[in-house]
Amino acid sequence: MKEIIQRKGLQSRSYKIDPNSDFVEVKFNSTRDKLKYRIKLTDIGNEIQYEADNVIGGKIFFVITCLITLFCLGFYFFGNPEHPGGILANVVGWGVISLIGVLIPNKDDIVIVNGNKEIRLFRTKPSEEKVLEFANHLINIANNKKKEVLINFDLNEEHFLDNIQYLFAIDLINRKELEELKSEYKLKQLL
Repeated sequence: MKEIIQRKGLQSRSYKIDPNSDFVEVKFNSTRDKLKYRIKLTDIGNEIQYEADNVIGGKIFFVITCLITLFCLGFYFFGNPEHPGGILANVVGWGVISLIGVLIPNKDDIVIVNGNKEIRLFRTKPSEEKVLEFANHLINIANNKKKEVLINFDLNEEHFLDNIQYLFAIDLINRKELEELKSEYKLKQLL
């Protein structure tokens, strides 16, 4: 999966992995912002976290505003209101509040963290499985890129050891691979 395009309410997010470069292209649009930028693969983290608003209160408020709107609308058409303009104003007011509740999305995100930049994806757009598939694919590509950049046998020993120790610290290589890389470096230096 090389690209994911997400829409939720008035927001859209797009992430595209360019196989010929070392970047992820990001496009973000909302009512306030329109952003387009690139993130280096080596700046992407390797852990997935979930972030969500506590939406129960918001959902209850949304249902109440919808019911008030429907009640006022029903009373306007089927009741015999003395002041129909006031009822109609209530319909419009509560209807606008309900519409705002629909158009402004609650936070329900999957976030890739532990890097220099975070990647924020809507959890359920298009589906949670596809979002997790894309996130894991992106993490694998980023991890491979970090290994490719940091495991360089042409470096001096101190710099090489620092690099592989960093890879070990962020769990990209295990203890066995760490020792193998140290041995391989020493062998290449002898040759």
